[in-house]
Amino acid sequence: MIAYKHLPFILLLLFILPTILLGSKVAEKPVYSYRQKIESSGSPVFDKFENDPVIELLGNKFDEIKQVLGEPAEQGASSWLGPHNYILYQPEDGYIRFSSPEGLDDKKAISIIMGPGQKIYSVRVGMLFSEIMAILGTPDRGPEPGINGLYYMDYYLGKFKNQAPEILISFSAADINDPTQDAFIKWEAYEYNQRGQLQAAR
Repeated sequence: MIAYKHLPFILLLLFILPTILLGSKVAEKPVYSYRQKIESSGSPVFDKFENDPVIELLGNKFDEIKQVLGEPAEQGASSWLGPHNYILYQPEDGYIRFSSPEGLDDKKAISIIMGPGQKIYSVRVGMLFSEIMAILGTPDRGPEPGINGLYYMDYYLGKFKNQAPEILISFSAADINDPTQDAFIKWEAYEYNQRGQLQAAR
């Protein structure tokens, strides 16, 4: 029979043991543990397009963009990420680059790259993946390793056609817990013969 004098020690042991066992679990990377929380609790998702200044410029001609933003800091042709024409703006809070595939006579902005400080849908380039997920909800892909040794996290907007969304928004970072370094927005529908205006998306 257990002596009564040992009872306080036994009760203390029963209280501390679960804490020790729980504390000994292998730590998870913050972004993954956070992602599990928002996936299980339910999070906001893109169920429709909302007006956003950046999305509103996607698909516009360069001349139309200049009417809104003024003259760019730089413009020309480049072979970076494929032959294209571009216009580049460099405000105090980062940069924004509009690109149009080479050979497109009316020079429409088919893709946009934004640097640190620029915002889209209330998130800022430079936030962590977990911070972006807290605002935009669970991504459609990632965060996961991709090209150039970077990590990517993607959101798909609009209707799918030929297994592609109307618009792709992709955030990248040097590592999974590092601040995002740019956002890439692309009118994917243009690549798949949906070359009308983005009225349906808006």
